[in-house]
Amino acid sequence: MPVTIAYPGTVGSFSALAAAEILPGAQCHGFPSFEEAARAALTGRTDYALLPAENSSAGSVSATYGILAELPLHIVGEHKKAVRHQLLALPGATLDGIREIASHPQAIAQCETFLNGLKDVRLVPSANTAVSAREVAASGDLSRAAIASLDAAEAWGLQVLCRDIQSSRRNTTRFFLLSREERPIGKPDKASVTFRVNDRVGALVQVLVSFAISGLNMTYLASRPIPDSPFEYAFATDFEGNMDREHLDAAMDAARFYTNDLRLLGVYQKAPQPEA
Repeated sequence: MPVTIAYPGTVGSFSALAAAEILPGAQCHGFPSFEEAARAALTGRTDYALLPAENSSAGSVSATYGILAELPLHIVGEHKKAVRHQLLALPGATLDGIREIASHPQAIAQCETFLNGLKDVRLVPSANTAVSAREVAASGDLSRAAIASLDAAEAWGLQVLCRDIQSSRRNTTRFFLLSREERPIGKPDKASVTFRVNDRVGALVQVLVSFAISGLNMTYLASRPIPDSPFEYAFATDFEGNMDREHLDAAMDAARFYTNDLRLLGVYQKAPQPEA
């Protein structure tokens, strides 16, 4: 039977495109939300879930890290995809006539420079780029537009008003491939960890030193607020290096003294950078 991957969104979304690329030949199934896609993998409805984790322009995707904090899923792979945003509208629409642009908040943030140059346009956050395109197509309203992919334009019969409106030419999104089983795709050379620091002086520094002493190089560090705990934060970090159990266990054991809720999210093979 073919491998199955759940992703958030619908046909033409960047998650759908990334899911088709990370495991060629897999059957990819769209779900309305990040959590529903993740639970599809958790319950065995699909083999994997693919969720966006970080964008090179807009930063980390907190919803994905929130799901990883709640659900017993493992990161078993990653994929990096170059993201090119298009402004899409119904055939016959003009840029001067657009009064509303909808897209995912991350896509809106990635197109900030272009959007700041528009006047009298309302920005509407949505659940997904391709869903926004689908809704514009169904609306019949020439004053509405969406930020989405060229594939979404083709899927929903929209025209491209403006091409490649992302602020960065090298705009890239990193995706996590999640599984209920701890079985990495490829040879692991990267690990992702989450934790909260405890009330010790220099705790965060000591956590990072614990991994450095074991020969693991930190390549990513981000914080996110903890719900229902005002002004407290959880940290997410990535390390690269030798991922044998001896090195990793030594680092985790040393870091536990300075942390609460230290969790290894997964070990996996580092994805190559996509072509610009």
